[in-house]
Amino acid sequence: MEHIKIAVIGLGPAGLTALKNLREEGFDAIALERRNQIGGLWSFSSDTTVTSALSGTVCNVSKFVSSFSDYPIPKDYPAYPTSTQIAYYFNSYASKFNLRRHIRFNTTVNRVTRNDSDSAWNVHVTSLDGEAILSFDKVVFGHGCESVPRWPPMANRDKFKGVVIHSQAYKNPEPFRDKRVLVVGIGNTACEVSLALRRHTSKLYQSYRRGRIMLSRYLDNGVPMDTQYSWPTLRLKYFLDDKIPWLMTTITDAIMTKKMISDAARSEPGVPEASRNERLKRAGRRLRNDWRLLPSPSLAHTHPAVQEDFIPALREGDVIPVRGFEDFVGQHQVLLEDGTTVEVDAVIFCTGYDIDFSVMPEMEMDGAGGLPMRIAGDVSRANTADQAETIGKSPRRETKPHLPRLFQMIFPPRRASSAAFLSWMAPQENVWCVCELASMAVAQIWAAEIAKTAGSEQLHADGHHSPAVLPSVSEMNAQVDTYHNWWRGEWEKENSTRPGYVQAYPFYRYLHDAAGTGLYDNLDHTFTSRGWRLWWNDRELWSWLARGPMNSHSWRLFDTNPKGIPGCGRKAWPGARAAMQESFEAYKDFERQTLANREDATSPNEVNH
Repeated sequence: MEHIKIAVIGLGPAGLTALKNLREEGFDAIALERRNQIGGLWSFSSDTTVTSALSGTVCNVSKFVSSFSDYPIPKDYPAYPTSTQIAYYFNSYASKFNLRRHIRFNTTVNRVTRNDSDSAWNVHVTSLDGEAILSFDKVVFGHGCESVPRWPPMANRDKFKGVVIHSQAYKNPEPFRDKRVLVVGIGNTACEVSLALRRHTSKLYQSYRRGRIMLSRYLDNGVPMDTQYSWPTLRLKYFLDDKIPWLMTTITDAIMTKKMISDAARSEPGVPEASRNERLKRAGRRLRNDWRLLPSPSLAHTHPAVQEDFIPALREGDVIPVRGFEDFVGQHQVLLEDGTTVEVDAVIFCTGYDIDFSVMPEMEMDGAGGLPMRIAGDVSRANTADQAETIGKSPRRETKPHLPRLFQMIFPPRRASSAAFLSWMAPQENVWCVCELASMAVAQIWAAEIAKTAGSEQLHADGHHSPAVLPSVSEMNAQVDTYHNWWRGEWEKENSTRPGYVQAYPFYRYLHDAAGTGLYDNLDHTFTSRGWRLWWNDRELWSWLARGPMNSHSWRLFDTNPKGIPGCGRKAWPGARAAMQESFEAYKDFERQTLANREDATSPNEVNH
């Protein structure tokens, strides 16, 4: 494999794990990063054209489910690490596996095209040395999904004399001190920006058209919410989501809505005579009537916002909820969808991003669900023209989004053996852990494809896992069409459906099988017989997997490829079992200590309230 040159674009968690896994499989992989640091958006940048977490950002997933498969997260991290701590963890991962010598910093990839003989990829870059064209056999795109800001139509932008920025350009609250500010959006970023501004502005409005499921990171007992979902529990949910989606959508939304109301009730001002039921009813009324956060789009279509402090900020009046942004109508006036206006000095649009597929102009787009097939280069030019028209053009109805043709959210069917995208999928689990799993799968698939092309006899050897070869182009296109048709059907029901939102049941099974983790062979959901052998032979390991928080160390537990046959299974990690045990015990210790502290801090009088 060492003669196969691979370019990895971007050094967020997707590119970082791709570089490590490809080199581990023997490929000659190097990473190209436009900045001078590792970590992607988790590494703060003061550059207003670069998307990055804020200095005070706290992770939405707990440390108990956030480790890479063969590199445990530091034990002394808090339950929910900060962005600074996550950036440090990614940097230490690069050092641990000696990846820095294979990285070219300050190198921007402008576009990736096939060479004239269609034998390799031309990667067009700009670096400190100027422009150049580099040749590679394969390319992994890990350049992130939050680089191209999405703006709403603004027919009268020129009338407004205040500050107008996208959240990408927001870095700290100081420029907005003592100003009247309108934040547009109700996702995680919008809430985080408002919470950062709340003590600095003279007036702070939050503009949104519809509700949003908004959850605390913690349960009522103080335990991290995401620690409650073990491997078999999530396998069962994904299975039922696939088989009875109509019922699971209703059940999931009801459970999460109930938690949202319970979370809101926790911050309700204490009234001695109020029972918990009364506080829950009051919180529910305020969520629906005062703040319009309920009803909300289904979690079958989008992820929840994860916040503890935003609802208290609404309750305290630090953030004033208003209707959705409609247009600018004066030097400092903004028109809202209900016909009212607000006077502000600045507007911050937290309206999301589009992933830049134009970096690979020949990428095929659409071609299913009633849309003709196009290529990314043409779509990008049309989108650029549309964005320019948002200024000086009246608001319009939602247009159908363009979707890339990616087999299993990763591979362009015609170029699957030499191109992979790791930034489009929107998984329900920790995104950087899923990126690592996808990186393992890509490394195994490409190794198997090379071995197949070379006619290697090893692929037919008596290994423990079948080779991860790609299906035919027609089969890959059929899978893409199926996904596009499903997604567009969901989008017609709910326009907030996120592009790239994965169908979890087939998606995770495919990735684990291609990566060769062996997990599904040893433990699945309770409706299968898989797991009984592990329960009988290794009760301790079964307990960590079936009763503890799901973590990525389990991906390196089972040696599915003891002979090291290319493409027949990722490398196992001898330390995986010990890491699983330490992770499980750390969680149980945290749980015991948290519950004990809460019991000590709760008086009998408080219990009655």
